[in-house]
Amino acid sequence: MKVFITGANGFIGSSLCRFLLAKGWEVHGLVRPTSDLHNLEGLPVHLYTGDLRDPASFTIPAGITHVIHSASIVSDNANESTCRDNIYLLAVNLVAKLRALPQPPQRLLYISTALVLGYNGQGISEQRPGESAMFLAYTRFKVKTEEFLKQQWQEHGLPVVILRPGDVYGPYDRISCAQMLRGCERKLPLIVGHGECRFGFCYIDNLCQASLLALTRPGIEGRAYTVTNGILPTWKEFFSGLQRRMHYRQRLRVPAWVAYLVAAVLRTIYWIRPSSPPLINYYRVRRITTETTYDISQTVHDLGYQPDDRTELQFDEIVAWYLRERKSGYLT
Repeated sequence: MKVFITGANGFIGSSLCRFLLAKGWEVHGLVRPTSDLHNLEGLPVHLYTGDLRDPASFTIPAGITHVIHSASIVSDNANESTCRDNIYLLAVNLVAKLRALPQPPQRLLYISTALVLGYNGQGISEQRPGESAMFLAYTRFKVKTEEFLKQQWQEHGLPVVILRPGDVYGPYDRISCAQMLRGCERKLPLIVGHGECRFGFCYIDNLCQASLLALTRPGIEGRAYTVTNGILPTWKEFFSGLQRRMHYRQRLRVPAWVAYLVAAVLRTIYWIRPSSPPLINYYRVRRITTETTYDISQTVHDLGYQPDDRTELQFDEIVAWYLRERKSGYLT
């Protein structure tokens, strides 16, 4: 099995590389010329440089049997044009290359997001959507990309399968997990409100397991599957689990209204003086103060997915990775 992974250096992409190599796959990865390859150090991945936004800049190596498209911007602050160019356009250009191959891949796996189904609800599914997240350009272009890929299956037989992970966390996550653990080191309060709402926690190894099943399970082309852990933690359990491992106990509970007020102030400052997007915004506060769970029964039934729900061990692995990176000087 020869798999070609876009965004191979990223959190999800590098984790897929590591997971599939351990399963005996030959792994090829596409990275940009300016990509930080730290997450791939020591891995026997065949790397190719190119930019999916520019079709002339990349090629797909001969003999590839499977493709995973994980390259994407992940941001709830990104605007319309940024999301169009770094989500939708990437898929359009990749599909054009795939359709030009003399031998098409056996499977194209697209890593989407559970947000296309909404949030703030229990057991969210296509039949029972949650509160719409279409106010985010990120969500709108994930939906548009899914529609495009399903059309390619219906009209041209492109063997695509879509995975919709929930909130993906794990080692090698230099954005979300690294920021949260830096917050723990600085004794910043992470728990907002009572913290008793559950969320669609998806440990990275569970996403990798589901990806392998989605690559190899026959007869599922054109379908989309949601991926989370089976037993979901509350935000309090998640944040306090990280804090405890960083030898920090949050004594001050932040009321939700205070968090919304801070988000409004930061938003105003960002409008006046744009530099970097604020770490706290209305959407993020709403996410951690409302319950969001997804129905994964179809994923379990069709793919044979068996989520690993050892969350305490998963929290251990996240913090152990962070401390190793901090000790090496890579994360400052």
